[in-house]
Amino acid sequence: MRKLILTFLFIFFISCSSNDTTDFALDQNLYEDNNLKDYELFAKSNAFILSNELDLALRELDKIDVLFPSSSYANKGMLLSAYIYFLKKDYEKTRAIAQNYKKYYPGNKNIVYANYLDAMTYYVLIKKPDYSQKNAYEAYDKFNFLINAYPNSKYEIDIITKLIILDNSIAANKLTTAKFYYDKNNFYGALIYLKDIFQNHNSSLSIKETLYYLTKIYKYLNEIDIAKEYAAILAYNFPKSKWYEKSYNLINDTETEKNKKNWFNKFNPIRLFTNVEKEKNFDIQKID
Repeated sequence: MRKLILTFLFIFFISCSSNDTTDFALDQNLYEDNNLKDYELFAKSNAFILSNELDLALRELDKIDVLFPSSSYANKGMLLSAYIYFLKKDYEKTRAIAQNYKKYYPGNKNIVYANYLDAMTYYVLIKKPDYSQKNAYEAYDKFNFLINAYPNSKYEIDIITKLIILDNSIAANKLTTAKFYYDKNNFYGALIYLKDIFQNHNSSLSIKETLYYLTKIYKYLNEIDIAKEYAAILAYNFPKSKWYEKSYNLINDTETEKNKKNWFNKFNPIRLFTNVEKEKNFDIQKID
């Protein structure tokens, strides 16, 4: 029995060694049989990318790295490899190559693209506002670094667009958290997030609703002057917003009237709307 086991193990190891040797020989042939120059291999890899044969493209770039390590195409090939892994959705590999590129070629003009690819690996993973925005924060910081460190780059317009999207996503997430605290009657907890949006994301799509909640909470806390300040900002910037109308009602105590069943007996809805519009225009002119 023992002899049988030893015989089996011997055959197994011989078999494995044989396969490894064959694979090694095949790998060696890829390099030894190459008759293409560096720029030809680079062009060939690009052709493979266009035909979506990404693994073959990586193989050609690897030949450049092994056979022409000092070539300028080895430099370009490194970034192209990072891009291919990005297409393959292997974001960890993309980041690793991008980081290595920045380490080995710190003064190269293509370092902007290395940083851009690095940021993109986080950007593509951003989730809806009611989920964690960890990747959004990472992408936001990296794109902000790019826009400041490399102004007027060819990626600037694209980066600005993505920063707007990220700003909206982060602000919406903070607003969701603020409303959660508000629903739990934790008004001071809600204010932390609302003020954060007001100070750091005042150009986001969430700012109108944020101003409304700031008005509402400070009105509830009997900080009337502060509530009016936020309502005035909302009126000045977004006079046609539904959030301004709600804030106006809060400040003028009409919300209490609306909650009564017989409020229609006291107010003509059409006339009330007209009066609100007139007073709203007056307030805007006064603030201006």
